[in-house]
Amino acid sequence: MPVSINKIIFGVFLLGAAWEDGREKAVSVWLFTAAGIAGLILALLQGDVGGERLLSCMVGVGLLLISRLTGEAIGMGDGWFFVFSGLYLRAQLNLKLLIYGILLNGIVCGGIYLWGLLHGQDYKKKTIPFLPFLVPVWIGLVIL
Repeated sequence: MPVSINKIIFGVFLLGAAWEDGREKAVSVWLFTAAGIAGLILALLQGDVGGERLLSCMVGVGLLLISRLTGEAIGMGDGWFFVFSGLYLRAQLNLKLLIYGILLNGIVCGGIYLWGLLHGQDYKKKTIPFLPFLVPVWIGLVIL
């Protein structure tokens, strides 16, 4: 039961963050704050605050570090999303979400690039929000 509650609340957080990222290419601080507070309360109520949660949050910390080192080639919001998702998901599931999201994003971006190449348009500098790609990945991970 607690795992289901975590997945439902995380799903709502993901949908909100993906919606904001897709529309504005940014996620509001209030959404991260609300998700963080809810995730921390859930973890405390479930007595599940420990190494596993910390390890899962480290996925996001790694993204924040990469973002800082690359001049935000990867958005800070994406890193913070995975820090907070670590409060809801086990490390393995959080890492799967990231890897499969990168894979799906790469396929779509590669398709956009090829489309532009075939039609004489340059899409090299186009930025694509990442979080919307996590929605179908999350649905796949939850169903499978």
